[in-house]
Amino acid sequence: MNRRSMIATGAALVLLLGGACGAYYYVDHKKASEEAAEKAEADSLKLMTFDPNNVNAIDITTADGYFKLNHDEDGEWTIEDTDYPYKFTPYSYQMNVIASSMSKLTADHKADAKKEDLGKYGLDSPVTVVCHTAEKDYTAYIGSSSVTNEFCYVMLPDDDTVYCIDYNTGLELRGDIAKICDPYIIECTDNEIMHFALVHNGEVAYDLSRNEENTAVWAFNGPVTDVVIDSITVNTILTNMVRIESNFVCFTKDEAELAKYGLDKPAYTFTLETADKTFNLVFPEISEDDEQVWCYDTDTYEVCSISSSNAAFLSGKWQDLTTKQAMSVSFYNAETLEINVDGETHKLAIDHENSGYTFDDIDVTSKESEDATKDFEYLYASVSEIKHGDFRDDIPEKMGEPTCTFTYTLTDGTKRKLELVPIDDSNYWAYTDGRCIGMTVERSAIDGTNGCLSFIEKLNADLGI
Repeated sequence: MNRRSMIATGAALVLLLGGACGAYYYVDHKKASEEAAEKAEADSLKLMTFDPNNVNAIDITTADGYFKLNHDEDGEWTIEDTDYPYKFTPYSYQMNVIASSMSKLTADHKADAKKEDLGKYGLDSPVTVVCHTAEKDYTAYIGSSSVTNEFCYVMLPDDDTVYCIDYNTGLELRGDIAKICDPYIIECTDNEIMHFALVHNGEVAYDLSRNEENTAVWAFNGPVTDVVIDSITVNTILTNMVRIESNFVCFTKDEAELAKYGLDKPAYTFTLETADKTFNLVFPEISEDDEQVWCYDTDTYEVCSISSSNAAFLSGKWQDLTTKQAMSVSFYNAETLEINVDGETHKLAIDHENSGYTFDDIDVTSKESEDATKDFEYLYASVSEIKHGDFRDDIPEKMGEPTCTFTYTLTDGTKRKLELVPIDDSNYWAYTDGRCIGMTVERSAIDGTNGCLSFIEKLNADLGI
């Protein structure tokens, strides 16, 4: 190759290399520009970002009204200002959801919308949500949802763009009363409850008050008194009750509206009191086929519904809240127990100071028999733990002749007596301290395997009688 050819070839190579570099630069620059544009578009869809824990208040303006809610140091939300005609307790959980949803509000894409078409997107009169922090306020205008319920339309202040956000996020931000209203029918803890009562068609089903000094103790105010209450049962009922969630329907004072739910002439009135608040709830008559039960708060005027499975307290009676024992006297409170069954009499004496037991004038302790000591205690328990059966309404006007009598003398000198009057061969009326409230006792509680007659026989054998 001559010199001229070499120069020509070199020049051609230079031109080719330059073209390749130019093409590479063009492609690389175009890619970088596209990536920058994509990043800018993605960033433009991040509508706002902040720490939801810094939100100290939220303003919500809807078709229902204006609500200004404050977030206190205890994490609870309260309504500071509103033009809504009804009072309600805000649902703190839902308010936190709103704060969290706003704090990371991101759009999926932008809608191809014109300013004059905002009405099509529900943005001509949107819901306005404002989250207040110490540094800045964050505002969003929430419109309607797309036809497919896939997106919800949103706008921001000083921005004509219509953004499409996740449908469920939009639902949370709309601030519907049904969502921001506390769903629990009783807005307190079970430990705060001091009194509760149920009246059915004018008759008291149960009425109880907690002892203010000993809060573990409950007493009946009606329809009976001086009946021992099963505190565990009561506390279980109250624990379940404060967890009952309702489905919001509306607020109303209109009798015609209440009549739609049978609440204009309710059958049940349930009252519950704490130290500083009273709840008054009414319910219509219910049937076994009802899947839900309507409820009306006469103080807040809220109509709601609860699952029928949560309405068991409406069918309760005072008898359901009593102890299962016909007469329970603690072993440590008793000095003597006299047993008379079908004419056979026995006496148990307890010397608490010297840990001594006596049965029918026989010193059980001196026998140094573990079986005798054990059966003495079992005999006492077989009487003090006699379980009652059903309650009946056909109580006789005059007490019959008892065939079983159990008489306690307490350490303070008080006497208590359980008397069993035969109804038939298998059942007794139970009279506690001379009074019958319809309680019955089965014969098997006396002569069954765990009945007192069985342990009298065992104790006699232990003592060689």
